[in-house]
Amino acid sequence: MTSRYQESTREQLLARIQELEKQVALEKKSKTHRKEYKNRPFDMAKYTKRKIALRVAYIGWEYSGYASQHEPDRLPTIEDMLFKALISCKLVENIDESDYTRCGRTDKGVSGLGQVIGIIVRSRKLASDPSPELLEPSEEFPYIDTLNRMLPDDIRVLSWAPVEEDFSARFHCTARTYKYFFNRGKMDLDNLRKACTYFEGRHDFRNFCKMDPSKNVLSYERVILSMKINPVQYTLSDGVGEGSDFYEVVLKGTAFLWHQVRFMMSLLFLVGQGLEEPEIVRDLLDVEKVSAKPDFPMASDLPLVLYDCEFQGLNWTYSFRDNVYDPLPSSYRTYLHFNELWVQQMVRSITYQNYLTMVGEFPVKMPDDSMKTVLDFVKDRGVIGPTGMATIPRGGGKESRLGKYKTVLERPRCDTDELKKEKFEVRKKRKVERQEKAALLNAE
Repeated sequence: MTSRYQESTREQLLARIQELEKQVALEKKSKTHRKEYKNRPFDMAKYTKRKIALRVAYIGWEYSGYASQHEPDRLPTIEDMLFKALISCKLVENIDESDYTRCGRTDKGVSGLGQVIGIIVRSRKLASDPSPELLEPSEEFPYIDTLNRMLPDDIRVLSWAPVEEDFSARFHCTARTYKYFFNRGKMDLDNLRKACTYFEGRHDFRNFCKMDPSKNVLSYERVILSMKINPVQYTLSDGVGEGSDFYEVVLKGTAFLWHQVRFMMSLLFLVGQGLEEPEIVRDLLDVEKVSAKPDFPMASDLPLVLYDCEFQGLNWTYSFRDNVYDPLPSSYRTYLHFNELWVQQMVRSITYQNYLTMVGEFPVKMPDDSMKTVLDFVKDRGVIGPTGMATIPRGGGKESRLGKYKTVLERPRCDTDELKKEKFEVRKKRKVERQEKAALLNAE
């Protein structure tokens, strides 16, 4: 093979060698520079900061609630994932120093479409910029895209808005709306709707929440602005059986107590089944008549969604630049993302629906030796079965079966709020005494 250097003179070859040595040296220097740049700590001081609100959507089924439990490996939460993304994107250095607030904290398994947080983040505006004005949203960092690239599939930032320095996602929220989805089954919708009217207004909800004496809650009064039951659109449940159509409870209030919505739904299901009259709601809201919560469980967390949180005067930005054409805006990418997840879940749902349809045609023998299909057997079966067993929906497909139903007002009751707080203070005093005694023994 003929070399292109075969006819080169000695001087030409030496010049070429020197040229190549320079290239190698430059490449080595460039690699060293890139390595040093990569390892160099990020300088947040080069940038200004600003306070923003973020609207966050999440599917909470696989998380231990929204609020961090400070054990992300063992008890992962939505907040843990958000904090991790904010720090990884270099938008925040330290969450504790970022004036972070959240609109609400949802329970384990509960989802959110309208959760809002407030936080101080890095701005694109340099610290060296002498102008006092904040950047317009169209000139700022693409907060939505930046965070969504770092978040898991079941958490997405939907929008952001500039806010004042004193903004609090908790205290500036004017209303919160929850939705709870349920299949009708054998429930009487008229009775359900009548019971909902008793919840509306300002009431003491101590019999519809989980009390924590360590929090020292001073008032259990909350305002329910509206509570409605609507059919869920676009669900296809034909052939699954009687009562397979879905409805949603839309519950709007100014604020809520711990587990309040799930306890309200649990009692509604008893009313819907005809096991309690709608007026049981009115009785339990009367704390002079019922001073402590009777023993009844919470409804399932699966169908509950924090649907919306309302604020005055926030101008939400939904894409990097809402004011110019973008062939692939952030909002469209978010839609495609949720569409993919929706199709996956719909395929699973249709698969189960086929199984139900087939099993629904299986034969069941009746006491008179006649035969029925499983679907007809379910249709003819009452809330109270032939043996006296009561079937009680718990939401999310769960049911409880009781051999003998006891009305709510006949059930054992929890301690009153006052008694719970007294017992807590006694336990706290004993704990302090044990610690003091242990300290004295160690000192000796």
